[in-house]
Amino acid sequence: MSNENVKNEIANAARVLGMEMSEVEKKWSDICESNGLDPNNDWRLGLALLRQWFSGANAYKDAPQTSSSNDLAKTARGFFVSLDAARDMAEMQNNRIKGEYEANPDQTYAIGRVALVSLTDAGKYSVSKMEKGEEKSREFDELPKNSHEVEVNEWIIPLDNMPSYGTRTNPSFGKPLPETLFRSAGVFIGEVNGDKGLYYFSYKGESSKSFLPETFKMLEMTVIRDQNNTDRIYGFKKETLDSLSMVTDEQPTMAQIQESVMELAGEHYTQLVGLNMYHTEKQNEPYAKKFVITDGSVSSVNMTPNKFGTRRVTITDLNSDFDYEGGGWAGTTCWIPAHINIDFGIGSTVVIVGRTSQRVEDGVPGDATLNVSGLLVTEYRGSVVEPFETSEESDLDWF
Repeated sequence: MSNENVKNEIANAARVLGMEMSEVEKKWSDICESNGLDPNNDWRLGLALLRQWFSGANAYKDAPQTSSSNDLAKTARGFFVSLDAARDMAEMQNNRIKGEYEANPDQTYAIGRVALVSLTDAGKYSVSKMEKGEEKSREFDELPKNSHEVEVNEWIIPLDNMPSYGTRTNPSFGKPLPETLFRSAGVFIGEVNGDKGLYYFSYKGESSKSFLPETFKMLEMTVIRDQNNTDRIYGFKKETLDSLSMVTDEQPTMAQIQESVMELAGEHYTQLVGLNMYHTEKQNEPYAKKFVITDGSVSSVNMTPNKFGTRRVTITDLNSDFDYEGGGWAGTTCWIPAHINIDFGIGSTVVIVGRTSQRVEDGVPGDATLNVSGLLVTEYRGSVVEPFETSEESDLDWF
């Protein structure tokens, strides 16, 4: 194998999936052979198919390996240090596939990412798709919900084009992807069936939209613990939401919370001045493990939400130096989502958990900002800032 791009991507896939390089190299060969690709001349298309396989295998790795959810339901007792509000992952995936089709319709169809639909003179829908290199066609009386019109009387249907996840056959292969699929993710510290540790939490389905317990508050809930990936737990159906209860009579002290966080998640802590380096070091980590823990003093609060519903808080390190001549760092911008309460004022000290983001302008990276998913106030100071509405002047205001 001579192509460095292919070698690098195979190495990255093996590292994230926890597989041997030789196993992923064999998968690369199988992909090329089964799709009639020349590994040297068709390597770009081969990489596109390898990435599709990786996405499915990585999702399978993060999914519970279960046969019966009732048998594997466990009681979890502890607290979230990080919890994202549920997002519609299907909408994001469907939009990405539509973008791929607009950019390269022939390739997107050839690899089975979409089915093509046209309206016949008889008023039926003629659907065609590629499945394992073979084109299949059939007429239907109606379209599935997840269909998107691309021309007059012509549609595409995003498809699940992963034949298997690891060694398990994908039962949804070749079928339309769901129109919506909400999923939330978090980081939980506590005991699951008596085993204390840090657990990566995932919860998908309609119930995940209502699952928003406050971070750093002791709770109990019923989850499924992954049999193969023992540091992963999952919410399931309505059971996890319905079982959620806050433990009001046994909340840990601030010192106990901080001790548990540093014991089990200390490798994710960095000082504010180290966020840029942390962002660089964690770029290739799986999403679940990219979270960072930091702390500082609140220097500004803007309670007016943007179009995404987030508010802006700036935190700083009171012990850091400032370069007045060189325009030094004055604080870190933290984007606070709508479900996290801002009940503190300027001067308060806080522990922030989130994921870093960094803009690059003219090739120069700016200071990292934080998309917050967990917040703990260690000292309340100042007054809570009230939100205000901005007014926009129009020409008609002259009257």
